Amino acid sequence: MGGRLCKSGPVSDATSPHSASQPPGQSGAEEAEESAHDASYLKGMFRDASTLASAGLLVAVLLAVVAGLLKVLVDPGIGDVEVRLLALTDTVDVGDVALLGIAVALLLLTPDPPGGIPRPVLMQLDAVLAGVIAVFGVIRAVVLLIWEGSALFRFAECLATMGVALAAATVSYYAAKESFLKERGQI
Repeated sequence: MGGRLCKSGPVSDATSPHSASQPPGQSGAEEAEESAHDASYLKGMFRDASTLASAGLLVAVLLAVVAGLLKVLVDPGIGDVEVRLLALTDTVDVGDVALLGIAVALLLLTPDPPGGIPRPVLMQLDAVLAGVIAVFGVIRAVVLLIWEGSALFRFAECLATMGVALAAATVSYYAAKESFLKERGQI
């Protein structure tokens, strides 16, 4: 009744019951429901054990990455770039990669309940953190190769570190891919 038709669909005019800020077909009650849904992300997360556990695992890894960034700011007294790079990468390890993998598994293998933080967002955060750990692993491996000391020891450390970096890159790729599929509703 107050709307007219055009090629893209109904267009409301000043006499329409819909305001300019609301899309056609959305009432004030639906708008209030949407804002309540937005506010329920944290409340909904506490109702779902797997989302809460995944978020906790992601926060733990995020804190390890932040700790590494803070360790770069500490002056080792030597002024050596290698020492600072090792300090940066010292706080993340294979355990962090395992935590990220567990978080992805929890987010994918458990039912997706209503409310809470959207799972694609958590998986995207997981992908970013795993990517950061992969970069940290490559940095650490390069530093270990140029570091002074026994060549066999440095090579062994470099191999182990590259394994962690590869695992982190794999988790990053998988989490990113699955988050986009989940966001599109394909899984």
